[in-house]
Amino acid sequence: MEQIEIRALVQAVLAETKGLKGYFIVRAQSRREWSLRLSNGRLDRVSTGGDSGYGVQAFTKEGASGFANSDVLALELGRTLIDKAIRLARRNEAIGSKRNRQIWEAPQIQEEVRNPAQKVFGEISLSELQEKVISLHSRLRDGFPEGSWQTSYRQIEEVWCIGRSDGTLVSFVIPRAVLMHQGTVRDQGKAQSTLIYRSGMDATVLFEELADHSLEKKAMDRAAFAKAVCSAPHLPSGHYPLIIDYGLAKGLAHEAFGHAVESDHMNESVLGEAGKLRIGLRVARPGVNIIDGPLLGDWAYQPFSANGLIRQTVTIVKDGVLVAGLGDIFSGEEAGMPVTGAGRAESYGQIPLPRMSNIRLLVDRMLPLTPAEHLMDEVKVVRETLMQNGELREGEKNLLLLGYRGGQVNPKTGDFVFQCDGIIDVADPNLPIYQPSIFSGKILSALEAIRGGLGEGCFDAIGACGKGGQSVASSGGSHRYLLMDVDQQVSLGGEQA
Repeated sequence: MEQIEIRALVQAVLAETKGLKGYFIVRAQSRREWSLRLSNGRLDRVSTGGDSGYGVQAFTKEGASGFANSDVLALELGRTLIDKAIRLARRNEAIGSKRNRQIWEAPQIQEEVRNPAQKVFGEISLSELQEKVISLHSRLRDGFPEGSWQTSYRQIEEVWCIGRSDGTLVSFVIPRAVLMHQGTVRDQGKAQSTLIYRSGMDATVLFEELADHSLEKKAMDRAAFAKAVCSAPHLPSGHYPLIIDYGLAKGLAHEAFGHAVESDHMNESVLGEAGKLRIGLRVARPGVNIIDGPLLGDWAYQPFSANGLIRQTVTIVKDGVLVAGLGDIFSGEEAGMPVTGAGRAESYGQIPLPRMSNIRLLVDRMLPLTPAEHLMDEVKVVRETLMQNGELREGEKNLLLLGYRGGQVNPKTGDFVFQCDGIIDVADPNLPIYQPSIFSGKILSALEAIRGGLGEGCFDAIGACGKGGQSVASSGGSHRYLLMDVDQQVSLGGEQA
C-alpha cells in the first residue's frame, strides 16, 4: 500500500475513536523487501516478500494501556481493534498494571515526509538487479580467486503512518539497500573470513559500485589481510595503547554506551542511579562527545518515533560529561531525562521501545588523515601521521584493531567483550599482523582512555539491534580511527572463538 493510501486509512480509523473515552495511537506499516545471494558463482537465493498491517494502542484516562493489531490493512477492522484495545486497557487498569499519562501531554504534529529514494522500489526490476549483482560477484571472484565468496543484496522499503487522537498525523518512507561481500580464505590449515558492505537508500548503491568498484577493492584488500591473519602469531594478553577503526568504535558506542542511556533500563544501567540517569557524570576526557540521531540516507534513518514524535538528534555526552539520554514518551520522565522521540518499533504489531538510530563517537582533538585506496597503504599513512605528531610510544606496541565481529555487554556493571578481525602493530615499521584478540574492559574506562581521533567522521557502520524481541536497523561510527591510551581496566588478549 502506498503512503497516501496508508495515511487515509489511519485518518479513517482515528475517526472511529471520536466520542470514545480514552486516548488512541494508530500505527500502520507496509514493508517490501527484495533480496538475492550468490555463492561462488551460483545464484542460490532470490526472494521477495512483504508485510503490512496496523495496530491500535489505547489508553484509559488513568494511563493504563492495551494493544491490538491486524496483519490486514483494512478499514473495516478498525472498530474491532479499537474496541479490543480499550477493553484490554481497562482490564489492565483493573489489575493494577503500570500507568503512564505522558502521551496525553505530547505535542500535536502533522507532517508528511516524502520518499527520499532516488530510485523508488521496483523502478529497477528484480531481473535487472540480479544481472548487476551477478556481474559484481563475477568480477570479485576473478580478482581474488583463492577466496570463497558470497555476495548478497537487500533492498527494503517501509512506509509508516502514525496517528493519535489529539490530531497528530505523521507519515514517512524509509528506503534502505545494502550490497555485501563475504569472503573466506584459508592458509596453513586455518580459515579466516571477512564481511564488508556498501549501504544506501536504494539501487543507486549498485550503480555506484559498477562505476567505481570501491567495495570490490575493499573486499580484496580485506581478504588479503584475512589470509595474512591465518598464519599470524597471537598477542600476549595485556594492556596496550590502541587504535580502533570506526566500525569497532560504533560497536563500543552502541553496545557499551548507547543501551546504557535508553530510558526504559535505568534501574539496570551503570549510568543510572535510583532509576534516574546520572546527568552531570563525567564519563570521558574533555573533548569527547557522543551523539545519536537520524541521518538522511542512512541505514537506520527514521524521522519520527513510532509514537508520532519528532526523532531528535541528542548529544548524549558533551565535552566528556553525560548530559542527556534517549527518552521515549513513556519512560523518559521517570528516568529523569527529556523525551527525545526515541521510541522505535520493528513493526506495526509491536510496542515501541527507546532505541538508538545513528550513534557516533567524536572527539575535538582530531588529526587529519587522507584515506588511501588500499588497506596496508592506509595503515602506513596512519603510522606516518602518528609519528609526525608524536603519538607513537617507542619501545612498546601500539596496536591497530580492524573490524568489528560483535560482542557482549553487561549494562548493569559496564563490562564489555568485543571481537575484531585482526591486529597490526603500527609502532613497528614492519607492520606485523597478529591474530584477532578479545577487546574487553569497563565502558567508562574505555571512554576515559580515548585521547584523539584520526580522520574525518565515518558513520556508515551498519547492523541490526535486538532488544525486547524486536530487531531494528542500527548504524553509526566515529572518526576513521580513535586513539586510546593504555588503561588497566581495558585489556586485549585471549583467542577469538
